Amino acid sequence: MENEKVLETNLYNLIDEKSNSNVVIQGLTGILGFPYTLIADGAVLFTHYSPMLNQIRMLYNRTPVNESVLAPILRGSSEDLLFDLLADKLLGQIPIVGVYFNIICAKTLTWRLGLLFAVLAKQGEEINDINVKDTVQMIRKIFPQEDSFRFHQPSFSSVERLLRETPYGEYDSNTAYSYTYE
Repeated sequence: MENEKVLETNLYNLIDEKSNSNVVIQGLTGILGFPYTLIADGAVLFTHYSPMLNQIRMLYNRTPVNESVLAPILRGSSEDLLFDLLADKLLGQIPIVGVYFNIICAKTLTWRLGLLFAVLAKQGEEINDINVKDTVQMIRKIFPQEDSFRFHQPSFSSVERLLRETPYGEYDSNTAYSYTYE
């Protein structure tokens, strides 16, 4: 139980740290607008998301992965990522005004991916498209982004509950996760 609490604390802090540093990068490029925002989006794949995936996998004593493993994650979450990226690109490209939207999208995407990586790492070594898609839907349901103009960071207790109550193995959207988090 104590080890689980330490793991959850480390995980929460890692996602929060990545989210905050991503905000700085995305916010700064929002001042300048296009094409700098696109350059930053490409860069954070290598500076934030890929390292975060392996850091989370290491917390769960999983084998680090290379970029080829990102393919099932991208395939399984493409619809959700596409929506977030379109919102970011439409509103975030406008110089100065885009800062605010870039920050919201950066935080939202970092937290969603961090939680996705955590649940997938908890489920085991293998990452498959079906688990990714189901887990993305679960995270969207539990932590909805109900307001496009605000970001609501998940509380530690809600992340802790997600991780403790997420079963090992496949997520069943018909029977699991009928509750909501604060």
